[in-house]
Amino acid sequence: MPETVEPGVVVAALAKFVELALLRVELTLPQYRMLSVLTLADPPTASRVAWMLSVTPATVTTVVDGLVAGKYVRREPDPDDRRKATLVVTSSGRHLLTTADQEISRKLAEVASSLDEERAERAMAALSLWHEAMKSEKQDEWIAHEGAERGKPR
Repeated sequence: MPETVEPGVVVAALAKFVELALLRVELTLPQYRMLSVLTLADPPTASRVAWMLSVTPATVTTVVDGLVAGKYVRREPDPDDRRKATLVVTSSGRHLLTTADQEISRKLAEVASSLDEERAERAMAALSLWHEAMKSEKQDEWIAHEGAERGKPR
């Protein structure tokens, strides 16, 4: 029977493994998180990205500035509101994200190699289930957030 480990210990260890994998592609964890969110279906604005990542708009600006300087992201005028900019991941940014994902997968596979095949598959499946649960939770929060924003007087 596997020993029970505190979730914080597991999350901290996973984050460290991800950071080590990202070093190989010269990407920081905040940049990786930003690129990941920016590739979602809806063209994101800085305020939505800040909300999705639970960071301040100033943090989004700082991280995006670095990604823009590296030509991984570009700012485009929002077609619906000229006061806003839409953040678009460039082909170089998509390639970097794909390479980073491959490095993370490689690192996780390396770690999982200490498990038998069935347990390694279950570990990876568990990560997918956590992602599904968190994605659903965040979408519900966003719907509530947007509803509250629409109800505010302007």
